[in-house]
Amino acid sequence: MRPNRTKGLLAAGLVTVLGGIPTAATTASAATTGSADDAPGVLRVDAWDPACSDSGTGTAAKPFCSVNAAAAAALPGQTVEVARGTFGSGTAVTKSGEPGRPITIRGAAGGTAVGGDVRLSGVHDVVVESMHAREVLVTGSSRVTVVRTEASGIKAVDSPGTTLTNNTVADGCTAGIELAGDSSGSNLFNNVVRNHFSPSAPYSCPNPEGAEIVVSAASAKDTRAGSNTVAPYWTNSGNGTPYVWAGTRHQTPESLAAATDGRAGKHDYVVPRWQSGSALNSEVVDSADETAPGFVPAAHPADDPSRPNLGTGLGYHDRGATERQEPITSAQLTADQQRAPYGTEITLTATTGPEKAHWPTSVMTYRYDFGDGTPAVTSNSPVVKHTYTKPGTFSANVTVDTGGGQPFTGGYGVQVQVTTPGPLTAGATVQQVVPDRFDTADAPPLGVRVDPSGTSSPWQVSKVVVDYGDGTPAVTRNTLDAVVHGYASPGDYTVTVTVTDTAGRTSTAAYPFRAAYAPTGFLRTEAYRLVDTRQDPNLDLRGGAEVPFTVPTGSAPGANGVPGNVTTVVLNVTVTDATEDTHLTVWPTGQARPITSNVNVAAGRTSSNLVTVPIGDAKRISTLLNSGRAEVIVDVVGFYRPNGGDLFTPLAPSRLVDTRESSKLGSGETRAVKVAGVGGVPADATSVVLNLTSTDTATDTHLKVYAGGGTKPVSSNLNPEPGKDKANQVIVPVGPDGTVNVYNHNGSTHVILDVFGYYSPNGKATYTPTVPVRLTDTRTGPFAKPGPDSTTVVGGIPAGARAAVLNVTSTNTTEDSYLTVHAHGAPRPGTSNLNLLAGQTVPNHVTTPVGADGKVDIYNHVGSTDIIADLFGYFTDAWPQS
Repeated sequence: MRPNRTKGLLAAGLVTVLGGIPTAATTASAATTGSADDAPGVLRVDAWDPACSDSGTGTAAKPFCSVNAAAAAALPGQTVEVARGTFGSGTAVTKSGEPGRPITIRGAAGGTAVGGDVRLSGVHDVVVESMHAREVLVTGSSRVTVVRTEASGIKAVDSPGTTLTNNTVADGCTAGIELAGDSSGSNLFNNVVRNHFSPSAPYSCPNPEGAEIVVSAASAKDTRAGSNTVAPYWTNSGNGTPYVWAGTRHQTPESLAAATDGRAGKHDYVVPRWQSGSALNSEVVDSADETAPGFVPAAHPADDPSRPNLGTGLGYHDRGATERQEPITSAQLTADQQRAPYGTEITLTATTGPEKAHWPTSVMTYRYDFGDGTPAVTSNSPVVKHTYTKPGTFSANVTVDTGGGQPFTGGYGVQVQVTTPGPLTAGATVQQVVPDRFDTADAPPLGVRVDPSGTSSPWQVSKVVVDYGDGTPAVTRNTLDAVVHGYASPGDYTVTVTVTDTAGRTSTAAYPFRAAYAPTGFLRTEAYRLVDTRQDPNLDLRGGAEVPFTVPTGSAPGANGVPGNVTTVVLNVTVTDATEDTHLTVWPTGQARPITSNVNVAAGRTSSNLVTVPIGDAKRISTLLNSGRAEVIVDVVGFYRPNGGDLFTPLAPSRLVDTRESSKLGSGETRAVKVAGVGGVPADATSVVLNLTSTDTATDTHLKVYAGGGTKPVSSNLNPEPGKDKANQVIVPVGPDGTVNVYNHNGSTHVILDVFGYYSPNGKATYTPTVPVRLTDTRTGPFAKPGPDSTTVVGGIPAGARAAVLNVTSTNTTEDSYLTVHAHGAPRPGTSNLNLLAGQTVPNHVTTPVGADGKVDIYNHVGSTDIIADLFGYFTDAWPQS
């Protein structure tokens, strides 16, 4: 075997051959390459050249448009060279050459598709080479050669001395190669003839007995044939007939050779139809007879190391019109520096693949074009160094010569950005992550986006380290892409960006960032259960132990999940089966546990409260029972999300219903309460904030409040007890008819509903959550314990707040009483928020308007009690409407 040549510009390609014999890259004859633009004796045809003319000179400057015109103008010894891709209705050759000086019709490399048939009639000394036609028909002619041509059939009638060598024929139901009439003294060598129909094909042969090579009795005289590969029509009972010679059918090459005294059939292969299409296993590769009449070497013969050299001569030429090529499928060029200042030596590396496909005989040669106008460099090394001398962006490419056969092109180069020398300077933008109202992605509630693309360096940046300043591990990247981080707690942080470039230089920049919750809108939902420790033996709520609960985000409201980009969740939290008097604290996971509380419960009793809490680390909220053991039930009743949802409008508290003025709510009874159009609630309100109070209760029961016309939820809002007035704030959707329903489970009880505000698309305020913070605790001062008919003024609510979300708790109560919470400076309404019981601790979630000075008033009716007020968030003017 000898080294062979295959070139590729950044990738190898496989050119499929008509009929798939073989499936590989192809080459044309050596005679199609290397001619000068106006070589003597060459007439050019190029139908795609705007300057072409059938009355032209046939030069490169003015080629013919059609093959017919050029053939008609050709003289003995001249070649008609047809440009690749010239199409036409067919070609008719009517002029002859002379012995030793034929007229040659030659296609471009790979075969030229001329369309229709190539017909030669009444001519002599003509060569058809490297064409691609439907059929080649030779009639009444002599000494015609067809070589390295692809067709669906080649037929010679009364044309003695016809030579058919290295052709690929994929026929239908007729003979692939036929010598008819008297075409004696002909030669058939190195051809591949394949019938491409089968019984399962859409069009099967009506005459499956037809042969692939047919030679008439008169034509058989002095005709020789050999080194042909024949794949006859396949039938369910076996192969069809490969040969009909002088009227006799022959199923094997051995039979044909015996009948012709060895003049035909020697070195032939008769193979199954499918095998002839296999480039790796076919007896087509490296088995041609180079001494055959009319043989033209391929431009780039390839020696396949997986096949033995079974041909004559050098032994590595393939049969048929094409050559099997080294199966390289890709190649690319990479640079060790894709960005560097001019004067830097850049190392470029060429790779081809897949690596296992390389033939052992490959001798790799690389031609590098650096794209900057400097001379190309040819080398046997896949690595080359180059120094760019001016700034700019340059596309470097490589032509790979694998030593395996035909050139191939296509693939990937590399762009090198050449810069002006200068320093490395870290630069970044640090911004709060706030999704727009249409964004449903799952963004962190306290998110920051760090974009280091403002970094400047003449070199490629190889490393970027972002430290968020909160003790979490720094993030390391090798690009200048932006990164997003979620802080566990609001606060002031320092974000540090450190960049390193490929020159080994480092630069650092620090940026202050305040992590704060963004204003949000309310997303209503019908209540659904999130957690019930009574149903989960793995959840053990005991004193002093933090128990986090995951809030599933990214799903649809009401589907046991929370929409993406939610920062705050509104819960109804119920504590029951407490082993002792205790309280429960709820806060965002990952933040320090606050001193605040949310639900207070007596031993053996059940207590509920509304809780508005931001979602914490890993989409979780944490709970902690102060002492003892208890069960907890958590129901989702709404969410808050930045730049989306309904807005809140606070109202001066007013009473919607008081059943003491009519009749109690009986066992299993549901009563509709009109809210739209009452107490300042408009018709477009989507949800309302109510304070639900029970009194004069006959037996232990529970109350549920839900949208009019809606489905009664599993969750309850209040657990009334005999002899106690109990209250809980609720946020409930408004039904289509403008009502809400109140359901009593057992016994009878009076119900009082007071309204404190509503949500609507055109509301006035957005909600901003806070870390739970204690505003006042009269047990520790500075205020004295409130006495009867006294008001405690509570400040500390952020400036500009229209309303606040508080948890108000009474304790050390001397006698039954109630508390009313309202905006400081506003008239005290005739409503209540908490109903106090002597000797007991009572909490309630309170959404209340705020005075212009950021204060609220808490009024105590009788007796004395300590008051604790905790802030969980506040409402401010809405974002601009779009």
